[in-house]
Amino acid sequence: MKILFLGDSITEAGRDPMNEKDLGSGFVQIFAGKLRLLYPEIQFEFINRGVTGYGVADVLEHTDEALALAPDIVVLLVGINDVTCRFTRGVEVTPDKFRACYGEIVDKILASGARPVILQPFVLKVPDKMRYRRFFDPFLQIVDEIVEQHDLLHVPLDGYFNGLCASNPASAYSQDGIHPTHRASRLIADNLIKNIKPYIK
Repeated sequence: MKILFLGDSITEAGRDPMNEKDLGSGFVQIFAGKLRLLYPEIQFEFINRGVTGYGVADVLEHTDEALALAPDIVVLLVGINDVTCRFTRGVEVTPDKFRACYGEIVDKILASGARPVILQPFVLKVPDKMRYRRFFDPFLQIVDEIVEQHDLLHVPLDGYFNGLCASNPASAYSQDGIHPTHRASRLIADNLIKNIKPYIK
């Protein structure tokens, strides 16, 4: 069974782009290790194609190339850089553009015969990131609408982590509100494993 991961730096997590088998040090690596232990009878191949800085348009540009690897499952986590680029580079991604790109990524995955699994993008309540919410929330709604439209398997990470932050400091899960700590990466992996079980055969 071949599982492909598409996304940004949260997925990339320091992987070596020159080593196709390198999964990085984040949730992808943790997920792969745990899944192999849970299903020793299944031969898995994990492919990490996360790239730091990628937004939905970047992922879309490389989706066909990634799908040529013929994955059985595609795990998609992207969206926060479509907000941060407004503040770091002065580039505005409109909701219409976000919807078009995200929707086309999902359409391509479905058309390939692979099963998409959506990891909801997230931003935590860190003071300097609170200004992101008014731009991020419309994108989050679009992701949720696409998930509902296609009845996709998904993990609602934004609600999950912000719920945890109600009783724990956000720094336990992210120092900057965007990139997960090791603890948070384990939680992403655990939630993904719990939700992806119907696809594991």
